[in-house]
Amino acid sequence: MTSLKVDGDVWKVRLGEERPRPGVRLVLFLCQPTGQRPYRVVEVPEDSFGSQGDVDKLSRKQLLALYEQSTSMDIPVYRSDEVSDVRKGSQS
Repeated sequence: MTSLKVDGDVWKVRLGEERPRPGVRLVLFLCQPTGQRPYRVVEVPEDSFGSQGDVDKLSRKQLLALYEQSTSMDIPVYRSDEVSDVRKGSQS
């Protein structure tokens, strides 16, 4: 399993088993030691990421690009009046 160091933290990078919808896989970033931070996740095309080996072959630059696109799985808490804004995006 490959790893990536970002801002002093080391993240193990693993291809998830989950397929949120057809043609999509998840790449997980797990902070080491585990539990230090919430894990991060990014969706990737299944045809480019069929196995962990495909993740392990990525360059640091490619891994960093995926990391920057990833989302923390620490779920934010919204007020009820913010939920529609979150779903529709900014209405400015």
